[in-house]
Amino acid sequence: MFGMGCGPSSKKTSQVAPELGRLFATYQLIPSFKLSEKHHCYVDSLHGVDELPEPRPPSVLKDVIFDPKQYSAVDMRAVQAPAKLLKQPLSTLVEYLTEGYQDDMSKMRAIYRWVTAQPVDQLSIEKKEPPHSHTQFQLWRIKHRKGNYAQLVSLLCRFAQIPCVIIHGKLKGSTYEVGERMDDEQHYGEWNAVLVNGDWRFINAYWGTCAEGGVEDTKWEVVERGGGEDVKGEQISKQLFYSCDENYFLTDPDQMASTHLPSDPIWQLKNKPVSEENFEERAFLKDRFYNLKLKLISPQQCVVHATGEVEIKFELPKDKCMDMDFQYLMFRLKRTSSQGSLHRYDRYVFLHRLNETILVIRIRSPVVDTFRFELVGKDVTVDDPAYDYDWLTIFKIIFTTEKENCEPFPECPVIGWGPGRDTIECGLAPMSHFAGEIEAKDTGALEVKFSPVDGKDWSAKSVRAELVKGGNTAEDLSDHVVQRYENGDIIFNVNTPRQGEYALKLYTKENGEEVDQNFCNYLVTSRQIGENFAFPRGFNEKLGPKKGAMTAGITAISHPSGFIQTEDEEIVLEFQNDNNIDLSLNLSGKMVRPEVAKRLITQEQDGNICRFTVRFPQNGNYGLRLKGNTGKGFEDMYDYVVKYKKNRTKRTQVVPAAQAQIGSQTATSARPSDQPPAGGVREKSLGSHLPNQLRERIRNAIYEENDKDLESAVEELKALGLPTTKNDIDIAEKELDVFRCRRELVEATTEKDMHIIREVLKKVREKQLEVRLEREVVNARSMLERIRNINKLLHAVLTLDQKTIAEIRCYNNPPPAVHRVMMATLLLLGHWEEETEEWKNVQITLGKLGKEAIKRRIQELNVDSIALDVALGARDLIRDFSLDQVRMVSAGGATFYVWVKGLTEELEKRNAEVIDSVRPRTSNRRKRERTMFPVD
Repeated sequence: MFGMGCGPSSKKTSQVAPELGRLFATYQLIPSFKLSEKHHCYVDSLHGVDELPEPRPPSVLKDVIFDPKQYSAVDMRAVQAPAKLLKQPLSTLVEYLTEGYQDDMSKMRAIYRWVTAQPVDQLSIEKKEPPHSHTQFQLWRIKHRKGNYAQLVSLLCRFAQIPCVIIHGKLKGSTYEVGERMDDEQHYGEWNAVLVNGDWRFINAYWGTCAEGGVEDTKWEVVERGGGEDVKGEQISKQLFYSCDENYFLTDPDQMASTHLPSDPIWQLKNKPVSEENFEERAFLKDRFYNLKLKLISPQQCVVHATGEVEIKFELPKDKCMDMDFQYLMFRLKRTSSQGSLHRYDRYVFLHRLNETILVIRIRSPVVDTFRFELVGKDVTVDDPAYDYDWLTIFKIIFTTEKENCEPFPECPVIGWGPGRDTIECGLAPMSHFAGEIEAKDTGALEVKFSPVDGKDWSAKSVRAELVKGGNTAEDLSDHVVQRYENGDIIFNVNTPRQGEYALKLYTKENGEEVDQNFCNYLVTSRQIGENFAFPRGFNEKLGPKKGAMTAGITAISHPSGFIQTEDEEIVLEFQNDNNIDLSLNLSGKMVRPEVAKRLITQEQDGNICRFTVRFPQNGNYGLRLKGNTGKGFEDMYDYVVKYKKNRTKRTQVVPAAQAQIGSQTATSARPSDQPPAGGVREKSLGSHLPNQLRERIRNAIYEENDKDLESAVEELKALGLPTTKNDIDIAEKELDVFRCRRELVEATTEKDMHIIREVLKKVREKQLEVRLEREVVNARSMLERIRNINKLLHAVLTLDQKTIAEIRCYNNPPPAVHRVMMATLLLLGHWEEETEEWKNVQITLGKLGKEAIKRRIQELNVDSIALDVALGARDLIRDFSLDQVRMVSAGGATFYVWVKGLTEELEKRNAEVIDSVRPRTSNRRKRERTMFPVD
């Protein structure tokens, strides 16, 4: 029954509507309704209907005619309507709502805001049917599913004399699953079109009133997206959240067509109506998508079939593109319970901006599977506590094949990929790379440049970079990045160690700030050939001039840049030394030993010009540090990093000359008295058949452990084709294997890469070099065992179920052992003791989900980033308790105890040389106290 709610007791009806407006519906609401062919709908009476315009697209968009701020007084009056009106006729309610308003827009707005302010399911309406003359009767009908919001709006508009049509059709609402066939019954819905200012415009008061929240989805399970298994499988109750949604007041036809399909296409109010097939297949675009004025470039379908990888692309409005922030959620189609925990499939998503206005999302899959991808976003300039991320679009992605050799992307930073709002707010502009992804050259080298946008001098600001390897195991490679300030620009040089994907994270810090600010991140994809060495250690700060150079009057003449690339095995550095300061230059690098480095540098003074000639023994990266004695000891003046790569086309061809001397050269040159035996090469093995030139080159190369020169000399020796040189070649090649394996072992151990350590140890065994490399092998195996131990500790924490963590969190007054263990755990994660002394603060931290979840933070923790004094502080916090004492009161607490103990012991081993001089620290107060009360 469609109750009119206008009984005989209403005496004020004439004041509101001397002549009641018509009732319209796209279906025959009541048998007496008649068809208006012009309007493609049924009406209670055809009287005066022909004067109304037929359904057609509105002449202008909603934004042109409506600004909610201009109707705040109308909204307030409607929302504050007296409750007594519920027991009076609809005509009385409408009279109150429209009193004093002469325009239909204000009247319609008042009706919409009153309806959207009624929490129908929460109203205390008696189960017994109220009198039909009361407004409350219409709300009772809605609550008991005997009527709906569209019918209520239609009745209110009738008394306000605003033409209003009830439209019926299909809806992509809370029961809709992306890509499914639309069922006439399950997806049926009704909404309205109202005639305002001469145009028909849409209203959906139900969608504008409440939104279903927390409906448990039994078909999909959350892929770890910050909460991971912490939120998977939790029972979420179904409830309705009541608030006014502006999207469904006078909604534009294009936006409405994304979720509403009228049974009669004419009521789409579009020049080119959407077909039912297209409605089901087209991309599922949500309200926030239209609010932000986005455009979908590809794909146009909501279900995407992909072979290993898929790309989704959007266009952003140019005037607001930098004010938008985006995040994503990933769900996987549920399988059998025997499948086990989910992998981090969200790590196979890469979201970045190709330029200012193009947003690109690349998704790859290591498995054949079905996922639901949800993109959310917001305008970060909106200052409203109720405004947050909301859905933009949802896709169903079916991977029919997995991507070959598929590895996850590096962990996505909080501020996302590429230059963005954080870069601008930091006062920098990208000058070399504007997208979130950089493809390195064939050499694996790249240069990233930024310029200050405000013209300020950044030379004194702290800037740093991190390079992290992607894949299943994160690998910190910060010694593969150096930076400098040059000609007003901030420049980063990156040397990727090998093929793969890396995260380049860039930070800055103002004077006095304690926390670095992440201002930009890049995904670096390298397809290089071969491997690159790290830059020399100790050169992570800005290259080029230091503070001491300016005060001492030292100026670089020949090389003002702190980063030098050269093909010449010798370079000359010249400095102007006006104050005749005692200068010295140090050479360092993995390819040169300290005692050899001194012999590779010569120094001369020419008036006030100090000149250094530096020779590089082989290809590689070198560090040069100029120091000066200012009377207060030696201070740093200049730092250089030199990337030396000899051009093979320039190599001197010595083989023909050596061949010409073979017949006449029979004497063996003596080894210089100041040089030791050549690394195990026997004197008698380098016999009289070798020219002195090659013998000396091989001897020197072995002594200096210069594998490049040794390899070159061996190749030339082979080219001689002398049978008598076979033994010499074998010994030299054995030394080559020793040099290379030693270097690889040291690098793998330093970088703490379990996979590479295993591979190099395998190579050492195969080449039978374990005796020659005994010390390096022992160190590598020890590091391998320590990495395994850390992984075991991590696994124990990650396999804790959420119930166990919840049990720890539920303590009101935890046992002292549990409190201390959790304080130590959070200290290692960056929470000082003053934050965790009160248990309620620990409870809050343990209750966080997403990227702030305790298990997620432990999984992403970089052990090398933990300060030694903090690690010792965590050790001291649990020192008074044994594992058995903790286990007796909490099994979960015992797991965290083992993790803290194992991690702190590992950090003690890594810092054994300095541990005695470090004071344990658990509080942030100490730093402030030491600033206030300096110690001499």
